Amino acid sequence: MLSTPHSREALLRDLVSIPSVTASAEENSAALFVRDYLSKLNYFKNNPAHLEMVSTPLEGDASRPLCSVSALMRAPSGTKKTVILLAHFDVVDIGVYGELAEYAFSPDELAKRLRSVKLPASAADDLKSGGWLFGRGTADMKCGLAIEMELLRDYDHDRKMFDVNLLLAAVPDEENASCGARGMARHLAQLMEAEDIDYIACINTEPSEAGLQDAKNQLLFLGSLGKLMPAFYCRGVPTHSGNYYRGLSAALLSSNVVCAAEAASELANPNRETCQPSWICLGHGILSEGYSVTVPNRSVAYFNCFTATKTPSEVMGEMKRVAEDAAEASIHRLRDSHATLASMGYKPGMDDFTVRVITFGSIAEAAAKSCGGRDSLDRHVAEFLAKRSGDLRGLGIAVIEEMLRMAPLEPPFIAVGFLPPYNPPRTSLDGAPKSNVLARAADRIVSEAKSRFNVDMDIEEFYNGITDLSFMGFSGSKDDVTCFTDNCPIASSLFGVPFGGMMKIDVPVMNLGPCGRDAHKMTERLEVKYSLDILPNLLAFAVKTISES
Repeated sequence: MLSTPHSREALLRDLVSIPSVTASAEENSAALFVRDYLSKLNYFKNNPAHLEMVSTPLEGDASRPLCSVSALMRAPSGTKKTVILLAHFDVVDIGVYGELAEYAFSPDELAKRLRSVKLPASAADDLKSGGWLFGRGTADMKCGLAIEMELLRDYDHDRKMFDVNLLLAAVPDEENASCGARGMARHLAQLMEAEDIDYIACINTEPSEAGLQDAKNQLLFLGSLGKLMPAFYCRGVPTHSGNYYRGLSAALLSSNVVCAAEAASELANPNRETCQPSWICLGHGILSEGYSVTVPNRSVAYFNCFTATKTPSEVMGEMKRVAEDAAEASIHRLRDSHATLASMGYKPGMDDFTVRVITFGSIAEAAAKSCGGRDSLDRHVAEFLAKRSGDLRGLGIAVIEEMLRMAPLEPPFIAVGFLPPYNPPRTSLDGAPKSNVLARAADRIVSEAKSRFNVDMDIEEFYNGITDLSFMGFSGSKDDVTCFTDNCPIASSLFGVPFGGMMKIDVPVMNLGPCGRDAHKMTERLEVKYSLDILPNLLAFAVKTISES
């Protein structure tokens, strides 16, 4: 029996009822549910090896052996052409629900309770209309996962539906560090050889509203925005506060870094007449073990950096220029300040400093030399991290400080490098033959939406929220790979980017998702008619159109 809006909603409710919050013990429960659901299909009963639980653990956290689900349904014709259906099954936490948190995974009960809560006007109207399903994960993104699973069920029922292989890749940890997608990229590269298949497209089903807020029409995206985390570790020269001009404050250095980089229009990455925000400081502070009147000599600042076309090498060049400008501004301020105070009667002198700009990679080189080579350093870092836990950014800075303990460098300096995450940008408007096929298919999907369902749909290049599509290929050079891996202190331990697998996959991408609102908020909800009735038909049309091109 083919799927229906009712069967899709029933499956969605089952998925939502699983509290698969990122970093919780229940995250894997969703993977087991997906595996068990698909195992009942005739195809996987006859081909059990094509339904796999793939180990995709979060590095450095042995307590959570996370798994992804890989379900390859081959076409009867034996074609190599394969369309990947990508989805994540983890959801963000439910703290924003407050007293209603216990109902976050029960849409009907939650709706009853929300009627007694003061909601934003749009959410209140949607609740009253009855056409929306409220609850954590309804939109982001268990609806997308449900319609992908039901598409496999339809293909199992009608083996002439497509002449293309379908590969469902359901992953955890998207809301955290994307360990599921990063691990899945490695698996997909291996499966490509083992099954002798060719990936022609990857379709993700994230909710459209999260990709471009306030859009009037439904949306289809032909790419996913990239993200880097430029980081600046500042080492000043300590001195007693009463002798301020005999030292150099790391706080002054990092503050000038923030002033030089935060919202700097020249650091933005416009592309095809669209642009995202420039660098945004997400972390800035002095590193200290307690109160002291000593001038701070260690500080850090790191930034969100959206990328449409820029590579790690290009961003590294910008980071060095920011650091050089911050160093110059800091010394200039000190000299001006000292000269002005001296004219007022301040008597102590001032030490003059030259602030070097170095890279995280050069710190690692010095540390490796001190301990007998890179392999020895990697083992030492792994042992160092095994005794620690916490945020990946903090762990990355801790590794930098440990390497400086092993091989001290003369201050003052500003060291530049990267912290996790790194999501490379992906676009299907790059002119490659496979990408052109997907772009033409997108035009046909838009026409189908209008002619068959009277739905207006727009095409956008980049999904503006970060998605797992980032790991379905890599368009940078070997120098870009080296630039990131050499300058990310935990790239070999806690945040491995599978560049080799990504380059092998190199598949054009599309996001064709449901209509939802307020992802990550208490009022997260899904518009039922479009999402569970119209969208599944458009997804099937997309697969068929791509396979026939």
